[in-house]
Amino acid sequence: MNSARGKKATKLDQQRINDEHAQITAINKAQPVSQYDMDGIVLEVNQSFEQLLGYGRDELIGKPVTVLVDEATRNSPEYQSAFKQQWERLRRGEVCSGESKRTTKQEKEIWIHYSYNPILDPDGRPYKVVNYFRDVTQQKLMQADFQGQIAAISKAQAVIEFNMDGTVITANDNFLNALGYTLDEIKGKHHSLFVDEAYKQSSAYKEFWAKLNRGKYDATEYKRIGKGGREVWIQASYNPILDLNGKPFKVVKYATDVTQQKLIQADFQGQIAAISKAQAVIEFSMDGTVLTANDNFLKALGYTLDEIKGHLPVNLTADAGTARSSARAAARSAPKTQTAADSSRANRDHRSFNRWPRRSGSVTSFSARELAGPRRDRPAHAANLHIPTRSTAFRKMLSSGARMQIRREPDGRLRLHRTRRFSHGRLW
Repeated sequence: MNSARGKKATKLDQQRINDEHAQITAINKAQPVSQYDMDGIVLEVNQSFEQLLGYGRDELIGKPVTVLVDEATRNSPEYQSAFKQQWERLRRGEVCSGESKRTTKQEKEIWIHYSYNPILDPDGRPYKVVNYFRDVTQQKLMQADFQGQIAAISKAQAVIEFNMDGTVITANDNFLNALGYTLDEIKGKHHSLFVDEAYKQSSAYKEFWAKLNRGKYDATEYKRIGKGGREVWIQASYNPILDLNGKPFKVVKYATDVTQQKLIQADFQGQIAAISKAQAVIEFSMDGTVLTANDNFLKALGYTLDEIKGHLPVNLTADAGTARSSARAAARSAPKTQTAADSSRANRDHRSFNRWPRRSGSVTSFSARELAGPRRDRPAHAANLHIPTRSTAFRKMLSSGARMQIRREPDGRLRLHRTRRFSHGRLW
C-alpha cells in the first residue's frame, strides 16, 4: 500500500518537474533570459539574449553584468551606488525590477524592462539570480517624443490640469503668470475660482463640465478672472484625457493669453463706432455689390438696408436720381395744400416704386392698377418696360383686380408675366 502511494507521489513529482521545465523552455523561447551568480557574474544567456545584445554566449559567460553598460555610466558614482544597493537586495532574496539602459556589442543604446529574481536553495538561501527582461526601446523613444512635445507646448502656452470634478491638479508657470496666482494658491481648488459669479451659477457652466465628463473637448475664447478680480481673456481648449478603457480621468487645458488683442480689438471697434455715428458709411464686396450700410447713409439716400443689400451702386445712383427728379416734379405740380388722401397716395406710390426688381432673377408682384400709372413715375431701371394699358387683356385684368409679375431677366431687361390665374409665360 505504502509502495503504491510512494510510486504515485513520485509520478506526481515527475509531472510537476516536467511541467516546470516546459514553462521555463517556453519563457526562454519568448524573451531574453540571463543568469548570474550572487556577485553579478554571467552564468548563462539564452538565444534571445544573444540576438538582442549582439554578444555570443561564450563572450559573456564569466564576465560581470556591468559589461552590458557603457563605460561612462559604469564609472559614474550614481551607477556604482545603485548597483551595490541592488545586489545587496538580491542577496537578501528580494526581487528587483525596473527600467535600465544597456549597450549592445555594436555600441547601440537600448532600454530594457528587467526583473532580477533570486533562486533559493533547499535551505532558503539565494544561490543565483535569473533576469527576465524585454526590449522597451521603442516605447521609451515614443515617451521621450511625447514628453518633448509636451515640454515644448508648456514653454509656449499656459497649461493647467484638472481632475474630472474640476479641482486643480497642477499648472505651469505661463498659466500662473497669466492669472497672477502661485501653484499653492490654486492646487486642489475648483475651476470656478477663475470665472465670475454669474457664470459659476449658470446652467451653461454646469453643462460645460458635464460635456468634459462625457469625454468631449471644448475650445473657444473664454473670459477668466485672475487674482484680485482682474479680467483675463484666453484662447483655449479643454481636452479630456482618456484611460485604457476610454473613460476620461483628467482634463488638460492649453491656453494662450489674448487679453491685449481683445483690448486692441475693443479700441478699434470703438473708433469705428464713433466714425459710423458721425459719417455715412457703406461697405461693398469686390464685385461692387452692397454688403451693408449704416443709418446715416440710408437716411441720406432714402433707402432701407433690405432695399440696397446685394445691389450694384449704379442702380442706387439711378434710383436716387429718379427719386429726386420725381420729388422735384411732384413739388412743382402739386397744389400748395396737400390732402390726407394725397399724402397716403404718395406714400403708396413710393412703396411701389421701391418694389421694382433690381437683381437678376428677382420677381415682384403688382396689381394691374399699380402698373396703370404713367411711365414717368417708374424708377430709371424700369422706365423702358412696355405695359400695354389699352389692350383688352390688360383692361380685363384691371377690372378683375388680378395681379401680374415683373421679372428681372439675366440679360438685365424687365419682362411682364401673367399670374397663374390667367396663363403661364409672358403676357405679351
